Amino acid sequence: MNKYGQIPDEIIDLHGHTTREAEAILCGLIGEGVSKHVRIITGKALYRENGPVLRNFVKDFLNANGIKFNQSKIQDGGEGALEVFL
Repeated sequence: MNKYGQIPDEIIDLHGHTTREAEAILCGLIGEGVSKHVRIITGKALYRENGPVLRNFVKDFLNANGIKFNQSKIQDGGEGALEVFL
């Protein structure tokens, strides 16, 4: 990814979703095949005792499916969002 900002085709906010719900959303996203660049907002989970469960789940899901992603830039969510390239 270059230094210039890129506008995603879609932004998905997973705040408040369970890992099961997040998995269904991600599977649907992959199945549609419409969007090429998606920003997925997972949140930072700063107040969770066990850390960012949803963020780690999404990263593991993307890795398991061979999908490229990286952390969003600070102005786009930083640690609380991922830039996903389908």
